[in-house]
Amino acid sequence: MEWIRRNILMVFWVILFIHCLFHVLHLPFVGISKLLLIPSLLVYLFTRRKEDVLVGINFFYLVAILFAFIGDMLLVIINDLLFLPGMISYIVNLFFLCIFFLQLQKIYLRQLMRPLLVVLVLSVIGYFVYGFLGEKLKQFQLPVLIYMVFVAITAALAMNTTQHPQLHKTGWYFFIGILVFILSNTILVLNRFHFLYHNLYVAVMLTYGSAQYLLARGVALVSKDIRS
Repeated sequence: MEWIRRNILMVFWVILFIHCLFHVLHLPFVGISKLLLIPSLLVYLFTRRKEDVLVGINFFYLVAILFAFIGDMLLVIINDLLFLPGMISYIVNLFFLCIFFLQLQKIYLRQLMRPLLVVLVLSVIGYFVYGFLGEKLKQFQLPVLIYMVFVAITAALAMNTTQHPQLHKTGWYFFIGILVFILSNTILVLNRFHFLYHNLYVAVMLTYGSAQYLLARGVALVSKDIRS
């Protein structure tokens, strides 16, 4: 157990790089390697010391990461049949992350400036990305728009956690993790509907893996921050 506790995050990064290598070289089991990412982060969270686990793992985060795993399963093969269910799974993932962030830090009128600024910046970026793709989104225009709204709200609530008096540093793990997640999604959508470059998937996975890592690290640090 002690070896797992010390090395599981290194195992996570090894799995991520192996997955990217398998994709580039068109090797088998590429889908299986992708599906080991989320479970390895859960092992990391549950093999910590007992006092950290009891405080630091939130039910809503667990539901969120479960739907992220379901989304991973659905998008192992990216096609029109599974792309929409995969997107819905990630929307549910974002919804429960929003609840998790709200539990950590409520919204106060005097602290709205930063979250609103995040929404504004992401709205401008989303406007140009959505406009650039235009008709190429086809039947996915509305789902992508809804997804972008959820992403902006999640990022704003993640920023809001940085204003918690005890979770200031940990909140930045959440906020940066969501930003990297947005970057991953942006690359994925641009490549899925415009560029169609096979190896651009590597950039998608490296940013996605980094985002999930940062979120898990934030969850692991919550208990330490609150206890201190």
